[in-house]
Amino acid sequence: MPLNLKILEKIIDGSAVPAFVINQDHIVTHWNTAMEALSGIKREKIIGKDSCSEVFYGYKRPTMADLIVNRASPEEIEKHYQGKCRVSPLIDGAYEAEDFFPGLNNSGKWLHFTASPLIGDDGEMMGAIETLEDITELKGLENDLRYFLQQTTRAHEEERKYIARELHDDIAQILGALYRRLDNTMRTNQGLDTSIVTDLNEMQGQIGDGLKSIQRFIKDLRPSLLDHLGLMPALRSLANSLEETDGIVAKLTVTGEEKRLDADVELSLFRIVQEALNNVKKHAEASEVKVTAAFNGREIELNIRDNGKGFTLPKNMDSLPRKSMLGLMGIRERVWLLGGTLEIDTAPGKGTSLTVTVPV
Repeated sequence: MPLNLKILEKIIDGSAVPAFVINQDHIVTHWNTAMEALSGIKREKIIGKDSCSEVFYGYKRPTMADLIVNRASPEEIEKHYQGKCRVSPLIDGAYEAEDFFPGLNNSGKWLHFTASPLIGDDGEMMGAIETLEDITELKGLENDLRYFLQQTTRAHEEERKYIARELHDDIAQILGALYRRLDNTMRTNQGLDTSIVTDLNEMQGQIGDGLKSIQRFIKDLRPSLLDHLGLMPALRSLANSLEETDGIVAKLTVTGEEKRLDADVELSLFRIVQEALNNVKKHAEASEVKVTAAFNGREIELNIRDNGKGFTLPKNMDSLPRKSMLGLMGIRERVWLLGGTLEIDTAPGKGTSLTVTVPV
């Protein structure tokens, strides 16, 4: 059954949402007033043409609506949009994406667009509709926020580095000197009273424990392994420390071709795993945790999985601070700054799996 073009035209043109429609032959049949305002192209110049891709891209290629009409596979759609699209969570058979179009409005526009199939009463595809939203202003605010968070994160890391250096060069050196003086005193003064020797031994033990504690604190603040050898050696050290100090069996597995990354990326990924392991230590009541790092050419995927008690994940991730889940909030922020994705799989009694995927 053919589309009722008159009714469809009234519905589409009465909408404030920019939209266009193509039929099964890829001919543009509708181009509403909001679409005219967004594109600067009047409907008379586009309706009846077999493509509108040049309006957006400046050259001929499939739009999302064209791909829907072609019944393109997910792999083919991904080839055209390269990580910028996803299956619509609301509309069956639809896809949505975000992209920047430099040819629109002279300075370019960021658009969020959704393409959906138009199905006739007989179940046959009659065409596709694509709706668009100008998110340029939102992207500008997002970029400003990202810049602010990047600068704040860098300032925090510089402060951590400064404190670690001061602790190493000042307090750790003093405690080390005291430890050696006590050791020298006990070795060179053999005639000391037994009670005094006992006290000195206790003092030396306490100083030694304090020195180890400060050294662990320095390593947590700024691990030298990360600067000198890179992310994977630093993560191995992190896993070893968890097992040595907290008795939680920790294992790191690396797949793919291991390589050094940008320093800021390595530091952010280290902090993500560090925070995840801290959560395991403090809250999970786990006996085992596995960390997997997979190098997949264009991206790195980190997975931290424990066998602990799990928890109920909020439906709205924006509510993490209100639920005092500040560790997860910090992880989410770092992943966002890296342009990556975060997946958390958990439930009471089933442990927790946290997966971070970041483009490199």
